[in-house]
Amino acid sequence: MKEKDLFPDYEPKTTPDTIEDYLRTPEGEVFKILTEIRGAKLENLKHFLTLFKSYQEKANKNPGKFQDGRVSLGANLKQYTPSEEELIVSELGKTIKNIIESHPENKVEEYKKKEKIKSQSIEFDQIYFRHVDVMGSGRYFYAEKNEKKIKVRL
Repeated sequence: MKEKDLFPDYEPKTTPDTIEDYLRTPEGEVFKILTEIRGAKLENLKHFLTLFKSYQEKANKNPGKFQDGRVSLGANLKQYTPSEEELIVSELGKTIKNIIESHPENKVEEYKKKEKIKSQSIEFDQIYFRHVDVMGSGRYFYAEKNEKKIKVRL
C-alpha cells in the first residue's frame, strides 16, 4: 500500500518555513514590526538600527527558554521557545544584514555619513523555523536558535 493511499489529503509543504508559519496569528507586536520592515530599503536603515537596539535590550531582559518538547509531534526533547522580543531582534537583524549585503559598500557608507551613523557591529541570535508533518495529527512548526551569533559590520 502506498503512503498516498493511507493519507490521501496530505500535501507536502514546498515553501520555506517562516515566522508567519510559526506564529500563525497575524497580531501582536511581532507582526506590527514585521509589517514595518517589509520591503526594507537602505533609506530605513537608521530606523531599523534604532528598533534593533531597543528590542535587543528588551530581549536581554526577556529571553526565550528551553521547555520539554512534545517529541511525538516532532519537537526536540528540549525545545527552544523564543520570546516575542527575541523573534523581533532576529527578524530586524536579518533585515539589516540583508540591506547591508544587497547594497554596494560605497552607497552604504554614503548613507551612513548622511545620517550620521557611526561604523559599528551588531550581533544577534538568528531564529529559524522548521516544520514536521505528523501523519494523522497535522503539521507542527518549531523555532530553533542558531548556535553561533550572527555578526553584521556596518
